[in-house]
Amino acid sequence: MTRPTRNEYVTGYESTCNCTEMRMTLETDVPMTTRDGVVLRADIHRPDDADRRPALLVRTPYDKASPYQPLYLDPRFAASRGYVVVIQDVRGRGTSEGEWLPWKHETEDGFDTVAWVAAQDFCDGRVVMCGASYLGNTQWRAAASGVPELRAIAPGMTWSNPLDGILRRGGAPEHGLNVVWSLMTGMTELLRRGKAAEAMEAAHRYDGLGRGEYPSYPAGRIPWLEELDVPDIGLRRADADPKTVAELDVDSYLDEIRTPALHIGGWYDIFLQGTLDNFARQRELGVASHLIVGPWTHSPDFTPQVGEMNFGLAAGGQSMGLTSSIAAEHFEFFDAVLADRPLDRAPVRLFVMGRNEWRDEESWPLARAATTRLELGSAERAVLRSPHGESSADEDADSGSPAVATLTFEASEPVPTVGGGLAMHDSFPWGAWNQRDVERRDDVLVFTTDPLDEPLEITGRVRAHLRVRPGAAVSDWVVRVCAVRPDGRSINLVDGVTRVESTDGRADTSGERTVTVDLWSTSIELAAGHRLRVHLAHSNFPRWGLSQPDGSFISDVLLGAGDSWIELPVIPPSA
Repeated sequence: MTRPTRNEYVTGYESTCNCTEMRMTLETDVPMTTRDGVVLRADIHRPDDADRRPALLVRTPYDKASPYQPLYLDPRFAASRGYVVVIQDVRGRGTSEGEWLPWKHETEDGFDTVAWVAAQDFCDGRVVMCGASYLGNTQWRAAASGVPELRAIAPGMTWSNPLDGILRRGGAPEHGLNVVWSLMTGMTELLRRGKAAEAMEAAHRYDGLGRGEYPSYPAGRIPWLEELDVPDIGLRRADADPKTVAELDVDSYLDEIRTPALHIGGWYDIFLQGTLDNFARQRELGVASHLIVGPWTHSPDFTPQVGEMNFGLAAGGQSMGLTSSIAAEHFEFFDAVLADRPLDRAPVRLFVMGRNEWRDEESWPLARAATTRLELGSAERAVLRSPHGESSADEDADSGSPAVATLTFEASEPVPTVGGGLAMHDSFPWGAWNQRDVERRDDVLVFTTDPLDEPLEITGRVRAHLRVRPGAAVSDWVVRVCAVRPDGRSINLVDGVTRVESTDGRADTSGERTVTVDLWSTSIELAAGHRLRVHLAHSNFPRWGLSQPDGSFISDVLLGAGDSWIELPVIPPSA
């Protein structure tokens, strides 16, 4: 039986409170009971006095005592700002009881936990929440529950529509994420059940991912997990019963949520666009929310080292602009909401890569962004056109009839994942990486502009519009935009995928269609001398599950005469 314990420790934050040190109390494994009788347990960090304070609640499936938790938000810092910190294991995880089934109980358990925290003698009745990824979704579920004591949330790196973020992207399954996340959570679940041998088998499977042993089974079904009897991230349940998507959906509930939110994202985060969309929708609805986007990946340490690119000390989450930090931004936001006053800064704070500067904005997307076409032509050329149609080069992408390029797919040798906004095994690192090996492949089409004559800022959502003749009944269209530096390195900026399926289940290679691929968003200024480069491919494996588990096919891409192009949000130079 797990019993609560009480310990004392001393912390000091001279720069953020009037005292040089504060005596703290840590109570571990404090129980509460949900409406259906399940005991959930939390650790509570609070000043060792009788004062009632607002409470900061974190609900996690990753062990409330994890050493990674302070990387995101140190409970001692929160206490120095006048908050009690409650970190709870969600149902079926850590020391909490009940069945582990991702997402299923988070709405009701979120309501019950917030209400319980608000009623404790250390709390003044006001609760705020924070955390990233799954922890961000627990905040949205609590907000969707309508629990009145929840005054503000700070969801970091969290999706909006699960079918375009965590379960799937553009119709293709988020295979790399699903496999690694499900094995990692499955290991601890099996240990919890006392099945050490099965947990070790899961560990061996996980280690095999680093040797390239990612399974390429049909989307939504991973036999490994079925054999081990552990749940996946939710895709298998969603395919069997689409109604279960509502358990982790945010987008469908935003119109009913009036809880102010501090949205935190990264340009190389796997859930970036959901973060941006959630913020934009809340602002449309008149909810007093704020947005911070750095150059970061899906990492809790907000490091300025993103893949092989380092964006400078001021880009880090612990030293934002050398004047702030992610932790400080949280409490400035919470303090303002609880005091019922506006936050004294612009609603949007973005990091512009290339310039490596933070910039405040009044809205997202930026109203001054001008749509610019990057047209894909024959001879591997791409041409930038201004909003008025003028070319940035002396020649058009194609002056004659539209050309046709062939794009091949071979299931046994898919295009490998190299960087990007992902969350996979460590052997597939996230972030910004040189794409030279990808560009050498015969199954990747590459288009490159001339060197830029002047700086070019791209800030906003990027989309690809392709005129194609698919070579299979089901095909994935993967598009990537890169920045080519003067030294020749081709660094990925954004990418995306769209899965195309014929209505009758047969390939019609004679029929043309337009495929739109959402590459999501970025903010970067390219210096003069840089070039833009575009990749087209039929796969990005194991990040996205293959459209065909075996076999091969050839598709056509129409080029020139405006058939295939990239939509870029270009920011005009300052006057």
